[in-house]
Amino acid sequence: MRHHPNRGQKRRGALVPLAALLMIPILGMCAFSIDAGYIVLVQTDLQNAADAGALAGAEQLQNLYVQYMAPLANQQSIITTATTNAAPSGTYPNTTGNSAYVPGSPMWTAEHIASLNKAGGVNITVPDADVTLGYTDQNGNYTSTLGSNFPNTITVVTRRDTTANNPIDLFFGPVYNRSQQSLTASATATIYAGDVSGLKKIPGVDAHVLPIAYDYQMWQTFASTGKSPDGNIYYNTDNGQDSLGNGKPQLMVYPYYTTPKGNNSSGSFGLVDVGPPANNAPAFRNWIDTGETPNDIQYLIDNNLIPVSLSTSNGQPGPKDWKVGPGLTGTLLTNFQSIIGEQAAVPLFEPVSGWNSGQPYQAASGNGQNAVYQIVGFAGVTISEAVGHGANNMTIYLQPMALIDPTDIITNPQPAGSGNTVFGTPQTTFISAKLTK
Repeated sequence: MRHHPNRGQKRRGALVPLAALLMIPILGMCAFSIDAGYIVLVQTDLQNAADAGALAGAEQLQNLYVQYMAPLANQQSIITTATTNAAPSGTYPNTTGNSAYVPGSPMWTAEHIASLNKAGGVNITVPDADVTLGYTDQNGNYTSTLGSNFPNTITVVTRRDTTANNPIDLFFGPVYNRSQQSLTASATATIYAGDVSGLKKIPGVDAHVLPIAYDYQMWQTFASTGKSPDGNIYYNTDNGQDSLGNGKPQLMVYPYYTTPKGNNSSGSFGLVDVGPPANNAPAFRNWIDTGETPNDIQYLIDNNLIPVSLSTSNGQPGPKDWKVGPGLTGTLLTNFQSIIGEQAAVPLFEPVSGWNSGQPYQAASGNGQNAVYQIVGFAGVTISEAVGHGANNMTIYLQPMALIDPTDIITNPQPAGSGNTVFGTPQTTFISAKLTK
């Protein structure tokens, strides 16, 4: 028998050349995965910047929409502000004598907020051409041609390319003859408005509903003509007494106008309980200053005082009886002054007999502590001026303002401008802007 001493012995070092050959594609795959992960990370950062810019810009559209639809508005000037890069215009005095920030246009705001975000370690610059505004109708159809519509939609594009912010540098791209990668992201946000029918209780969150009831027909007249119930147009000028001085028409809510047809009967100015019944100034002072607590809202819910609507048709809840409060006292003047410029809601009521009924005007039903207003809805407003002294020498005005309140219940929000309120007036109450693309 022949002996073969080497048979079955392992050949040392046979895998080394193979491992060396495989190392090249393995390293290439690792390099590719690192660059791919980096691309995904930067793309996500760009998307976050676009989302933030679009939502911030859309929020600026809300109050501009209300200004555009306000009576006797300079609509062309407002459109220009809404669609161009207008930086913050300055400051205005508030009730404490300090300065209040005046935000910029939707375009400026979108670019500014996007620039606070980084993508690949670079603060994102957004050129004006990458912010576009258009109109979305109630069916979700978008057009960049506004026509007679006010823009309710904003699109923001963020880039890391040769147009802005430079392409990103790849770590191992040169191995594949590709040292840079261009990336873009876009986001579109739309503002939505609708009728507020009620409030929901959110622990720790107040709702700023002013304890003032106002005739919805008078609100309609002001919205279309700029006239207060006495037939005059009052412009908000800076009189040095806690006024914003924006030069726009404002609605005189006190003193309450008595029509030639009769009197206002039960409850003229219209202080109204927006929580458990109260007949003392401190309760109304708190409601004016900070609004309704969750307990106040729960009281309205438990006593079937919300939701409300103008009619009871089609399953709507209809008007609800809210108790009339005490007469306005001069001690509340400073409280109204303290909230000038802040967004709030005012309850709107349907009078017992109106302006065109042929009967003496009567705001509320019942008498004394039993008097009630028939509340039918709410409007977004701000106190624009509160001057004078004593209940008999005060003058209080308000103006429309966009209201975005998390406690508001808006059952069927639509893109702003695609419909009016049930009162036939432009919308002033909104939900938060939504990303639509």
